[in-house]
Amino acid sequence: MTFDGRQGAHRARGSNAIFAVTTLAVVGGAFFLVLNFPGKSRPGAAGREAETRVAAAAMRPASLPAGLTSRSAKAYFATLARVDPGASAGLRKRLAKASRRPQAEQAEIIFDHAAGLLKVHAADLARADTRHLDQILAMTRNRLKAASQAGNTWCQGGRYADLDRSALGNKETLNRELKMLEEPLRDYGFELMTLLLVAIEDSEANPVDRGALTQTDKAAMQGVLMSMASEPQVMPLLMAAQTGTDSRELVASLNVCDLGATAVSALKTLPQDTKGRAFADLVHQMELGGGDLGGLSRF
Repeated sequence: MTFDGRQGAHRARGSNAIFAVTTLAVVGGAFFLVLNFPGKSRPGAAGREAETRVAAAAMRPASLPAGLTSRSAKAYFATLARVDPGASAGLRKRLAKASRRPQAEQAEIIFDHAAGLLKVHAADLARADTRHLDQILAMTRNRLKAASQAGNTWCQGGRYADLDRSALGNKETLNRELKMLEEPLRDYGFELMTLLLVAIEDSEANPVDRGALTQTDKAAMQGVLMSMASEPQVMPLLMAAQTGTDSRELVASLNVCDLGATAVSALKTLPQDTKGRAFADLVHQMELGGGDLGGLSRF
C-alpha cells in the first residue's frame, strides 16, 4: 500500500504539531531502529544530490577527535567549518579540553553544540528550500529499504515484541539491547546535521519566505496520518490496542523497515508548499522549545 498526502480530503482537527510528530516519529524513530545500514538500493535524484554533497565534504581534510573519523563525521566537520567557521572553532576548543574523555562523551559534546547551532540558525533553516527536506526524507527511505533488503535483524518486529515492559523500564537492560545501534545512530546524526547545515547555507543565499500553516495544509497532513493508520500492518495493532488484546504476535509479524519506508514516502507526497510551511513551523517550535541531540551519541 502506498500513502499519498495529496489525497488528504479529511478535515484537520489536530494542531500544528501534526507534521512535527509525524516527521520526528518517522525520521527519528525509524532510524533509531535501523540507521545507516549499508545496502544496494538506488536513490532517487534528491537522494543522489544529498549523497554527493556529503561525499564531497567527506573528502576535504578535517582534524577529528580520535575515534570519530567516520565518513559522516568528516563530512559534518568540513561542512561546519565552511558554513560557520566561528562555531567550528568553538567546538574544536571544547573537544580539545575533552580529548581524554570516552568517545561517547565527546560525541555528546558535538551534538549538544549542534543543537545550539540549529537554534542560532533557526530563522535561516525555516526559510530553506523544501528540496532539503526531501533529501532528508529520501535518505531515510533509502536506508530503510536497504536494511529491509539486507534482512537486518532490527527490521524484524520480533525484536521489539521481545522488549517487554520490564526491559524497557530497566535502563541497563535496554542499553545492552540497543548497544549495537550506538555507532550507526551517531553516524546518522552527523549525516543529518550535514544536510541541515547545507540547507542553512543555501537559505542564506536563497531564502524562501512562507506564511503560517493553512487549513488546507492541516487537512493534507491529517490525510497522511489517517492513511498511515489504515495501512495493513498498522490497523490490526490499533484494533488490538482498543480491545486490550495481546499484540505481541502482531508486532512480531511486522517489517519495521518497510513500514517506515512507506511512511516516509507518504510524507514526500505532501504538496511542496505544505511541506515548506509545516517544516518552518516545526523549526520555530524547536527554536522555542530548544533542541536536544544528545541522544544521538548515547542511550
